[in-house]
Amino acid sequence: MTKPVPADVVSRLKAVLGEGGWSQDRDVIAPKLVEWRGRWQGETPLLVTPRSTAEVAAVVGICAAEGVAITPQGGNTGLVAGQIPRGEILLSTQKLTAIRDVDPIDDAMVLEAGVTLYEAHQQAAKVGRRFTVGVASEGSCTIGGLISTNAGGTAVLRYGMMREQVLGIEAVLPNGEIWNGLKRLRKDNTGYDLKQLLIGAEGTLGIVTAASLKLQALLASRAVAIVGLASPANAIQLLARAKDETGGAVEAFELMGRLGFELTVRNVPGLRDPLPEAHPWYVLIEIASGEPGAAEAALERLLAGALERGLIADAAVAQTETQMKAFWHIREGHSAGQKPEGAVWKHDVSVPVSKIPDFIGQANAAIEKSFPGTRIVAFGHVGDGNVHYDVLQPVGGDGDAHGAQREAGAKIVHDITAGFGGSISAEHGLGAMKTAEALTYKDPIEVAALRAIRGALDPQRIMNPRVLF
Repeated sequence: MTKPVPADVVSRLKAVLGEGGWSQDRDVIAPKLVEWRGRWQGETPLLVTPRSTAEVAAVVGICAAEGVAITPQGGNTGLVAGQIPRGEILLSTQKLTAIRDVDPIDDAMVLEAGVTLYEAHQQAAKVGRRFTVGVASEGSCTIGGLISTNAGGTAVLRYGMMREQVLGIEAVLPNGEIWNGLKRLRKDNTGYDLKQLLIGAEGTLGIVTAASLKLQALLASRAVAIVGLASPANAIQLLARAKDETGGAVEAFELMGRLGFELTVRNVPGLRDPLPEAHPWYVLIEIASGEPGAAEAALERLLAGALERGLIADAAVAQTETQMKAFWHIREGHSAGQKPEGAVWKHDVSVPVSKIPDFIGQANAAIEKSFPGTRIVAFGHVGDGNVHYDVLQPVGGDGDAHGAQREAGAKIVHDITAGFGGSISAEHGLGAMKTAEALTYKDPIEVAALRAIRGALDPQRIMNPRVLF
């Protein structure tokens, strides 16, 4: 627990923000103190909701002068508790919602941190462009949060993570100073890239208040299919063929095991299995091209060749935009499909793409041996090596008992991940959940360097103090 915030600091923060810039109303604050899955419950003496970068700087400046800690929060969609305060001032960027610029010539847009991902997509579309980051929580997650956690999503295979989409950043540093780094340059080779330090820093090196983001051209054709196949090894071979045969036009390549697929179709209203028979594994493939009709033709060639070679057993190709959305809903509904099944351990790991089959095989064997009866749902962005490896309680089992074994299960999964040269957090970050555990797996020299950077920028450790070493 962070040390108590002095009453005079709370009063000064209220005064500098004025009416509408803060709240101590329990009903207003309560939703921001709990992670959406209900795993973490926090507390704060004051919620501040600055309406401008200058107000963010004023808040941080007061807190820096008094050594008072701050937890920044965007849309509260994080999955590792980095946004949940434990006595700190809670600073929400929800009112930083200005669209400062959208320029199709520069292929860039400048948005404030509280703009939702959905709105970012809408702004890009208005000028005939795309913003290519895609996550299921697009209606709630915000630009500032996506940058601070270096979010991934379904299009990383083709476009990279959030880190690759950011041209410039405006941020308030831990001393309360405003850094105006809102460049929109593709080339700027003038020393350390400060924006890259802030991306993925989870609010520990400053608070992102606005960003300059890359835009991409619209694509003229798009094709989506769900295929049934025998194994993750077949999926990896199919991915290699897809990349070779389409010249890099694979927009997404998502792996799903039978159990997760089945639970999603059963527990999420409005979904159905698009294939007539059950298969051990499934892949959702999306191909997109700037040439009209090219994506459909490429997908047809890929699937015909894969069937002929025995890589896949069956395939369903979406014929309409509605069917495309339904196919994607099966993949994106995996978490919702698990909720009615009781307690679950969730692991967000990455390994080299070629090692995914071995990872899943070893992890399954180890978990089934140590925790008989548990149910494994492995799925994720196989095109970039990110596997969401979830372990559900046994049917009819005790949820509390299953939850009590979470750390033991995580050690097994993460040890196997590390053995393949992987990461224990592919796209969710470390937050408060994985910070201590990460010390087991990260190189001590790297940790020392990261601590030195943080110590230089935030010597008092007031920015999200429980996160990142």
